[in-house]
Amino acid sequence: MIELCAITYSDVGAAIRHQRHASERPTLLGTCAKYYSECGRAVKGLAISLWGDELINQFAYDTPEISIICRTDLLIRDSRLHAEYNVYPARFLASLYEQQGDLFVRELRGTFAIILYDKKARVLKSWTDPFGSERLVFTNPQGFTAVATDLRLLLPLFTERPDIDPVAVQQYLQYTCIPAPKTIFRGISRLEPGHQLTSGTAVATRSYWDMTYAQNEDRTEKAWIDETENALRSAVSLNMTGLEPSRMGCFLSGGTDSSSIVGMLSQLTTEPARTFSIGFDDSRYNEMHYARITARHNKSSHHEYFVTPNDVLALIQRAVPAYDEPFGNSSIIPTYYCARLAAENGVTHLLAGDGGDELFGGNSRYADDRVFQHYSELPIWMQRLVIEPAVSLGNSWTRLRFFDLAARYIRRSKISIPDRWFSYSLLSSVPNQELVSSDFLASVQGQHPLEPARRHFASAPSRHPLNRYLYLDLKITIGDNDLRKVTVMSQLAGVTARYPMLDPTLAQFTGTIPPHLKVRKSQLRYLFKKSMAGVLPPAVIKKQKHGFGLPYCIWVGERGPLQDFTFDVLGSTRCRQRGYFRPDLFEWLWSQYDSVHQKFYGDLLWVFMMLELWHLKHDEAAMARQQQEVVPLSTGVN
Repeated sequence: MIELCAITYSDVGAAIRHQRHASERPTLLGTCAKYYSECGRAVKGLAISLWGDELINQFAYDTPEISIICRTDLLIRDSRLHAEYNVYPARFLASLYEQQGDLFVRELRGTFAIILYDKKARVLKSWTDPFGSERLVFTNPQGFTAVATDLRLLLPLFTERPDIDPVAVQQYLQYTCIPAPKTIFRGISRLEPGHQLTSGTAVATRSYWDMTYAQNEDRTEKAWIDETENALRSAVSLNMTGLEPSRMGCFLSGGTDSSSIVGMLSQLTTEPARTFSIGFDDSRYNEMHYARITARHNKSSHHEYFVTPNDVLALIQRAVPAYDEPFGNSSIIPTYYCARLAAENGVTHLLAGDGGDELFGGNSRYADDRVFQHYSELPIWMQRLVIEPAVSLGNSWTRLRFFDLAARYIRRSKISIPDRWFSYSLLSSVPNQELVSSDFLASVQGQHPLEPARRHFASAPSRHPLNRYLYLDLKITIGDNDLRKVTVMSQLAGVTARYPMLDPTLAQFTGTIPPHLKVRKSQLRYLFKKSMAGVLPPAVIKKQKHGFGLPYCIWVGERGPLQDFTFDVLGSTRCRQRGYFRPDLFEWLWSQYDSVHQKFYGDLLWVFMMLELWHLKHDEAAMARQQQEVVPLSTGVN
């Protein structure tokens, strides 16, 4: 895998520090190949570096006008242009930039992180793809601006170790990831998906692509069904670009999205599709039955692997450092083993179904929230003078569960959206002073963990509640979480993931679909399922939403190595002394797990454990950097 880093300097001292780091620390993330360097006695300068364990020259290009480095998997239908891109991606992109300027990026399809230095304008520019499959982080301390694909490439550039941002920790606990533009470190930001960064006299970011919702009411339902099927088929076809059938496969969870991708791929190729599925012994998490139905329906070359607790232990110490900041999505485990299974069978690229729920209305909370909306739409007098007094009276006179559930329903109905979505989360359902230390609480004073969700919900380019929910999920569930999960674990297994559902053309098409065709009453994916009637097996169309999870919450309750490992990590003195949480938090979580809600608190144990494991890896890396510290030169650069 290739990592990118570029720095522009405003003084020679900053240039010297980076050049020493680049030349004397080549093992930071792999083999260092310093492609281009222009610094020294000039007031301004540039250094660009690539780290990788593969041939990397074609991902960097230099002309008298620009220097460019990139990490891309572009999809180009034109055979001549595809051949040109395939031979030398960086040169291909440089040519597009010279012809079109900043607008060139709007025409790109696929995944990319691009860093470019315009020498004439003396401006550093960077772009990430529309949904954030690739990511870039940046910092702008005194003396230089730096952009990289990995946080750890920026840390050696600081004269003092950056502080952990407590607000980022708070947001991690809320979302199991850290939403952009924050990162775990103060002073380092992440470029949001579909954004451009420009660093000249100042650093600025702006959106070059965003989801739109210009719904079209003119088509008949039949026309929508046909167009949806055609749009998805076109997206799958595009994602087959440049791939031999024998080297291409599909993640197949058994859900609607992955099964649709398999069905479309089977229609577009003459050879059987290659499908890869993960199962578990626990039936509550196992969808292998539906994966097999889809595989048989499409006559695919099907491969399966059943993940066990021992597989978690075998992977976790490799998975944690694969991420440059805390990441608490437990589905990284089955994702990795699915990608590894594909790699072992000669597959280099896997098509994933991520994004379908967030485009076509497939998450159960979309339908659930309609129930709460119904109450808020009732006349205020009916709520306050009839229903609520009756429920309160019933609760005081009887212990019938009906009145308790009704009271909870009313309480949730009165929570504003999008906060209502997160009202079952740990930080929303448990008083924070019972979880975190007083010092940590003071450090995040005035910072609400739901700020990222509120911001996206408020800025959604639609006033319809469903479209606003979809927009929010595209930003956080997809851009900050799911794509990070699949992309990184696939790379760790030696496979490249592609996302047909997240083709910008398909995505913008879904924005024109009327909301009532996405979710009809309580029926999720109404239009999508209609359009897939000739693609999906009937059993998959009728199945309930399941999700792609890891039964860690079950396994951690069983005596054995995984439980011991969890106890060792969370019960350690170092973990208790981090300063974030109450010293007895682990015991409290375990008591709640044992007696109250196994799944809820079991999943939280995973989230806290992954945070502590990341800290341990970060502490080790920081210690190694201190041992290698280089004394800055006092002379200029030759």
